[in-house]
Amino acid sequence: MRPARAIAKESRAVFLDEPLANLDYKLREELREQLPELFAGRGAVVVYATSEPEEALLLGGETALMVDGNVAQFGATADIYRTPASLTAASVFSDPPINHAPVTKRGDAMFLGELSWTASGDAAGLKDGDYVMAVRPHHVLPQDHEGASLSLTGHVGVTELSGSESSAHFEFDGNSWVSLAHGTHPYRIGEDHNFFLDPTTCFYFAPDGARVG
Repeated sequence: MRPARAIAKESRAVFLDEPLANLDYKLREELREQLPELFAGRGAVVVYATSEPEEALLLGGETALMVDGNVAQFGATADIYRTPASLTAASVFSDPPINHAPVTKRGDAMFLGELSWTASGDAAGLKDGDYVMAVRPHHVLPQDHEGASLSLTGHVGVTELSGSESSAHFEFDGNSWVSLAHGTHPYRIGEDHNFFLDPTTCFYFAPDGARVG
């Protein structure tokens, strides 16, 4: 009730701590859309605490990304999502969890286990050495698509269907990966399936987790 009173009084500062956490899904989605409209044009400072990355993206504004009580990154919410400063920031700001695996750069080639490809995008300017490659699940798809020059054959362990999207958790080169795609797909648990990604959609981090490239 306190947030409601603050809105009704047109307070200059409003603090909201997970205000939608206990609501059902439909009502939560409706209020997510309405909250920015409620505060638009009032000149109020709104501090909104949430543990859901999607909620932060929908609300926009600026975000202080907190990890273990410290600010891991601060800035425009969309910028943190698009250009995470560290593997920690990229991991927190990703749902399902971001995929990551150790890679090596030698010359103009990148190596992930026995898989190799020509360095492009952020990887093109990297020096030779060891790095961590990360890619969001919605860039790892179960069908070939434009720019998808990498093909991974993964052993499917878990599949999930959520509304119009389906996900597959699979093992590749000793690492756990997640694919998130629109529609339904004929995954078979316990069997191998091909997944495709565009390496230019990947982020690269130093072994200490700092963003490079």
